Amino acid sequence: MKPLDLSTHAPRSPRAELGGIIFLPRTIDKARASLPGGKLGLYTMQGFSAMMLEALGISDEDFIIRVGAASSDDEIAAFIQPMADSERVAAWNRLVLHRLPRNGDRAAAIVHYPWLADRPDLILAVDVLEEDDRQIFRPSP
Repeated sequence: MKPLDLSTHAPRSPRAELGGIIFLPRTIDKARASLPGGKLGLYTMQGFSAMMLEALGISDEDFIIRVGAASSDDEIAAFIQPMADSERVAAWNRLVLHRLPRNGDRAAAIVHYPWLADRPDLILAVDVLEEDDRQIFRPSP
């Protein structure tokens, strides 16, 4: 896969899934941005991406190498399938879809995402991440 520049646009949605694994497309985008010639911008492999890879038993380095060698998302899904038994995937998907930002510490989340103080409707971490993507790439006034 070609390197990606995440300084100009957000990775795919945190709710996007591939092979039944939520967050996998977003992590692929971050891995592509980690390749030589890519740019992570404000993004990192830490956080949910690292948690997902750990839950599947894959190191960040191995994943990035595999993404660099792959020609498509489907190749990455095929690489992950043998490690992604249904119990692991179900546990991961539950975690990512129910986790609160900063493990439920709203004050800490607001320190990291100041705009969150004006958005009591955003409860789940995936929703906060999606809004953060919009905030980062919103047009200047």
